[in-house]
Amino acid sequence: MNYIKFNKKNIWYKRIDDTNYIIVKSICEALNVDYIRQFKTLREDDILASALSKQTMQIPTDDQKREYVCISEEYVYGWILQIRSDSTELKEYKKECYHVLYKHFHRSILKRSEIYKEIDIQETIISDFETKVSKIDGYDEYEKAKSKKRKLLKQANTITDDHNELFY
Repeated sequence: MNYIKFNKKNIWYKRIDDTNYIIVKSICEALNVDYIRQFKTLREDDILASALSKQTMQIPTDDQKREYVCISEEYVYGWILQIRSDSTELKEYKKECYHVLYKHFHRSILKRSEIYKEIDIQETIISDFETKVSKIDGYDEYEKAKSKKRKLLKQANTITDDHNELFY
């Protein structure tokens, strides 16, 4: 049995194989939202309902094992963003989630932008080189040979097995 502290409360979870199953009620308590309402919402959601499971756990503050409704970690963060409540704790958590999402996607956009800038530089270098090479004697024959090779390869690829019978 494991837990993380959030808002001075324990959010309990159990790791089974490679999946963390988090007790829904402990999340609701830490976020100060109504458990019964959230459980009903989860059950009615086409996607999140399949992420729910009952897990038998013994919380250290309890003297016996109990069955708890849990949600797999893979779905918990998206679910929390869907929760509607005036809870201050929930609002603060959502702000942090939005910030994390922003950082993730913004970083991806910046990386992609840098790659495209580098592609532009490389295309300019290639274009300049091709312009210089095109002025060399015999370049026209080289281009004609490349074109003919492409046409022959295309022609070879269009020959069906029916044509092969002629050679057997």
